[in-house]
Amino acid sequence: MSSCVQESIKKSVAIIGCGASGLAALKNFTADDSQFQCVAFEQTESIGGTWVYTDDVDTDQYGLPVHSSMYKTLRSNLPKEIMELSGFPHKNVGDACYFPAAYILKYLNDFTDYFNLRQYIKFHHHVENISPINNDQWEVKVIDLQQKSKQILIFDAVVVCVGNYSNPAIPDVKGADIFCGKIMHSHSYRDADPYKNSSVLVVGCGASGLDISFGVSKVAKKVFLSHHNPNLMKLKIPSNYFHKTDIKEIVEDGVVFQDGSYEQIDTIIYCTGYTYKYPFLSSECGIRVENNVIKYLFKHMINIEYPTMGFIGVPRNTTGFYLFDLQSRIFKKILEGGVKLPCKKEMMEDTQKEINERLASGQRLKDLHALGRTKWAMNYYTSVTKFADVEHPPPVLLQIYFDGLGRLSEDFLNFRGDKYKIVDREHYQVQYYDKNEPIIKKQILYSF
Repeated sequence: MSSCVQESIKKSVAIIGCGASGLAALKNFTADDSQFQCVAFEQTESIGGTWVYTDDVDTDQYGLPVHSSMYKTLRSNLPKEIMELSGFPHKNVGDACYFPAAYILKYLNDFTDYFNLRQYIKFHHHVENISPINNDQWEVKVIDLQQKSKQILIFDAVVVCVGNYSNPAIPDVKGADIFCGKIMHSHSYRDADPYKNSSVLVVGCGASGLDISFGVSKVAKKVFLSHHNPNLMKLKIPSNYFHKTDIKEIVEDGVVFQDGSYEQIDTIIYCTGYTYKYPFLSSECGIRVENNVIKYLFKHMINIEYPTMGFIGVPRNTTGFYLFDLQSRIFKKILEGGVKLPCKKEMMEDTQKEINERLASGQRLKDLHALGRTKWAMNYYTSVTKFADVEHPPPVLLQIYFDGLGRLSEDFLNFRGDKYKIVDREHYQVQYYDKNEPIIKKQILYSF
């Protein structure tokens, strides 16, 4: 009888999405000492989120937008040392640090099975709408895509874990409407074969822009990379690969650049990032996205209007897997009553203060949720861990992230051969790799 009573008072939690962030949340919320009953909704047939490759682009078999942005040749651009979920280290991989996407997906599946998480997941379930009811509960409307049936469920809390890489950001460029070629986003790129013997313009020099431009250069007649990062001018590039300035305008058969030059172009591939989008949240939830800023979140994770809704993984350009685990542990602690939230006014003031400080430092508003190699990265972790009274993440994780990010742009062709080794919470060693001279290029010991 006592166990039944204990079970009945557990709070119900809906977890939306089963990529890495959703799995981290599910593992924490279903731990042995958990006060919660969890249901996770995943609209595809498998866990993994953006790490799941599919040939589908635009829409899937159910007519829903394709979530994954995975292409066939993608390899992780972060070392494994900062792509590890709590309680489940990488095994049997030697000293290698960068892996194909298939390995990361296997790691997530192994994690799921090790912690017996599949029992909580409803696959092929699309969350259509979430609305607040009774002031402190949530009405979740779900479609069983296989059975073509709808269900309305009530939960005490909602954890939004839908990732940041499924809603393409495509610039509005003059002349795009008259272009006779193809304009697409890297979200729909799968492999280089369609671009054989053509002239391709890749816009953007992040990891995907570099990956795709170098990949396409193996089959294309010419590849142009439009960017404004002077560090990339040192890259070793193929003879059919050319750096270009930002786009001035698009014409019928090509592109005019800011320096006045013109190139005939068959396909434009925008590698220009993604926007936050939550079409399943009703307006009553109090969440809206403006200029790529989610209004309004306390500590980039708590819905200020309804604090029983949390968002895992909103901050980008940081130690993703560790962040997912940290945020989900903190949100769980809040729901358990172990952390007392400030009142709405104080949460709003705290959020606005950060916005004002970032803008005053010269940061763009649309980058509010970006941490990257800035003081805001350490500031965020210090702020959120102090607020929740949890252990600060090992500084070495951020330092490895910063180092790996720098290596990506400095030596893109070789950085995935680098080998990192964590010494302790504050120190690490790294061996930089050059395929033309496969020896230790530099060995360093960092202290943050």
